[in-house]
Amino acid sequence: MEQLEPDLWQTSPRAVADGVSTRAYLLIKPSGNLLIYNLGEDQEDDLQAIEHLGGVSVQVLSHRDEASPALHTVRERFASRLAYHDADAHAIRDQAQADLSIAPGCSDPALAGVEVLHTPGHTPGSVTLRYESPHGKTYLFTGDTIVPVSGGWATAVYPELESDAAALVESLTVLRDVDADLLVSSAFVGDTGTVALTPDAWHEAVDGRIESLRRRFNC
Repeated sequence: MEQLEPDLWQTSPRAVADGVSTRAYLLIKPSGNLLIYNLGEDQEDDLQAIEHLGGVSVQVLSHRDEASPALHTVRERFASRLAYHDADAHAIRDQAQADLSIAPGCSDPALAGVEVLHTPGHTPGSVTLRYESPHGKTYLFTGDTIVPVSGGWATAVYPELESDAAALVESLTVLRDVDADLLVSSAFVGDTGTVALTPDAWHEAVDGRIESLRRRFNC
């Protein structure tokens, strides 16, 4: 585990495809720690570190692609609950049933201070989380809705897996006006899934992806 901010830690990277990696992130909160995204099945060192940091109250998946047998490992290790959006439930429930449906307006005490945005497109149930840390920065957990790629940005649309380019354009249009200091993605290409944001750079990144999607999918 590596500490990024006073209340934010990241696991070791895990390869998920050719050139694509992912990490999970532990957000330390007084109402209970959140494990955002998922680990692999062979990350015992990370699990031990999470235990030393207070364990997990709720594991939050940003979308269906993060489901794996490791969900059971986390639940059994920490007696934690699992949260994901209902729109991706049909693709996740065979791996693990949700204890909490995560959606805008979710009022579960463990998610106090976390703003949930439904950002469909990459998958029907993709969500983005925004958290204003008491330590001064605002974090934006975008899942795979928009990801850093070696100094640039990418969006992925797989129609055969229920991706919807028009919905993704709408979600990105909403995210364009969401302010944050640090983007934390699920997948990434390169060294890191975290990027410090400025308003101008964020607008440029999102506008570029919207333009690319509209050209490619005529939406």
